[in-house]
Amino acid sequence: MALDFYRKSLGINSQEELVKSFTESLVITNRTPDFFVDWPKVKMNVDEIRLELDLWDSLIKSKNIRADFKILIESHPQVLRTMPILLAIRDLKFPVIYDFPDRSTIKDYDFKKQKEDKLKVDEINKYLELAEKGGLFDVFSFVSSFYDYILGVEVGMDTNARKNRSGQIMENAIYPIVKNICSSKCIDFHFQEKFKIVGEKYNVKAPKDTPNRKPDFILQKGGKFVNIEVNFFNGSGSKPEEIIESYSNRRNKLLAAGWGFIFITDGNVWNKSLNQLKNGFDNIDYLLNLDFVKKGLLEAALKEEFSK
Repeated sequence: MALDFYRKSLGINSQEELVKSFTESLVITNRTPDFFVDWPKVKMNVDEIRLELDLWDSLIKSKNIRADFKILIESHPQVLRTMPILLAIRDLKFPVIYDFPDRSTIKDYDFKKQKEDKLKVDEINKYLELAEKGGLFDVFSFVSSFYDYILGVEVGMDTNARKNRSGQIMENAIYPIVKNICSSKCIDFHFQEKFKIVGEKYNVKAPKDTPNRKPDFILQKGGKFVNIEVNFFNGSGSKPEEIIESYSNRRNKLLAAGWGFIFITDGNVWNKSLNQLKNGFDNIDYLLNLDFVKKGLLEAALKEEFSK
């Protein structure tokens, strides 16, 4: 463990003090008000298919849903492009198995239909079967507006994008700091470019097992390279032992190639994972949180790395 680095920067004298300083300065959440739902994207997605949703509205409270469904998709086959989203899926081509695991019951679906397409009888029946067994006919009996229904579906599906937003919030916090340090120290700066591409720019070989990886930051000065990775872990679904193992392995591969590595992480997961945090300090040369970065430890780490 490179305790000297933290001693010079923070005045600490033991790993216990270091862990205490790290955990006490953690930001326990990165959920800004715009984290929860990307409303502009949700509304845009729904507005793009509004005409098709109006067509689906014509089936609401139908007295003969099977017959009316057939008539609708036969006369307006383009409406099928929006059938998957009624089932909360974005794919326009996918297989469905009707009696798992009997492979003979698999049917392939292609919803990429145009207004001028002519559907065959067996195609119409296949879409009808999916609508019926997928529960859509029940939906037609209780919704009052497919615009409102899909608005809710989109909100639900947008929660899957929260993981990306979580990472972006952390990147947005670190990006200007890294950029300013690089500008003041004449360091070349690369943001989310593959190791292979950056290596080719400088005519150097990418470290082992990394060529097609897209790191957060790669910095270069005087032929020396440093990779900075940035993540926020709030605890939900995060496994600290896997996080530390992954970034320890990254550090070792980079070190073998003569590269430096800095890991910037934050979030409440580290309050619950003191042993893994200690493991991280033992195996990663520079393990920082946002408070450490603001106190100048990132700049100090880069100065140390580029002077080796």
